[in-house]
Amino acid sequence: MKILVMGAGAIGSVFGGFLSKSQDVTLIGRKAHVSAIKEKGLRISGIWGEHLFKNLKAFTSADECKIYAPYDLVLITTKSYNTEYATMQILPLIGKDSIVASVQNGIGNEEIIAKIVGEERTMGGMAIFGAMMLEPGHVKVTVYASECLFGTLSKDIEKSKIIAEMISKAGIPSLPTDDIIREKWIKAFYNIALNPLSAILKVQYGKLGIYDETKAIIEVMLQEAFKVAKAEGIRLKFTCEEYFDYLMEKQLPPTSKHISSMLQDLERRKRTEIDFLNGAIVRLGKAHKIETPVNETMLNLIKTLERMYGSTFLG
Repeated sequence: MKILVMGAGAIGSVFGGFLSKSQDVTLIGRKAHVSAIKEKGLRISGIWGEHLFKNLKAFTSADECKIYAPYDLVLITTKSYNTEYATMQILPLIGKDSIVASVQNGIGNEEIIAKIVGEERTMGGMAIFGAMMLEPGHVKVTVYASECLFGTLSKDIEKSKIIAEMISKAGIPSLPTDDIIREKWIKAFYNIALNPLSAILKVQYGKLGIYDETKAIIEVMLQEAFKVAKAEGIRLKFTCEEYFDYLMEKQLPPTSKHISSMLQDLERRKRTEIDFLNGAIVRLGKAHKIETPVNETMLNLIKTLERMYGSTFLG
């Protein structure tokens, strides 16, 4: 299978590297990262072992990949605010039977992709592991919580099985799902609850579960998010109270030392994905006339930090 990873940062590089063991993989990433991969290969270290992948192509733009098109599978792993741009860039590189999968945080990416490539070619992917770029050409897998999930918007479970099995065989545990949008919302709850608060307080995730005050804030953010999800018609598998207990007892302990991507973005003077997390809850809440004051406070605080840090945004 010919696979293109659009936006090969930390997570995208892990997928691309492991898949290159058995598939024809092309990465599109930043110049320094691409140059390092071309010179020395892609090094992946961390909890999944030490690897050096040299059997892949790497470029800085979609135009350079045209000679290898069409691609059977495109993994979009850019930041959510670049989803529309990234999808437009890869549009000339796909065929009528290609799959375009969003492997991104946040709510709404699949809908953006589907408007451009069509629902029948759109897939959602959910990565339940963490990774960070140590230097150009070197990515570290830092944490693993559960299997990745993949599912088409058209609910074609057979197609989802093919992709999930291929990724699992490559070394990244994955499963198919017949409701990827629900699963993406569930992951969004995790990020909505932890990302902005950990970024504002500059702490690891685990610290948020220690104090009654932070737990109270998390609980109200989730209550607002669950009301919005219900209004959106999302078929959730548990109540807000059940999820809060699950978050504190099951999800938080194995990721307690994780540094949120939002905090990393702020420290690097980069734009965050707050608009597709708490910001999405605020936006959809307004559409359904649901008040979301705590999520809106988090949105405003993170936006203020972005401006105070003087970030120059490309999205």
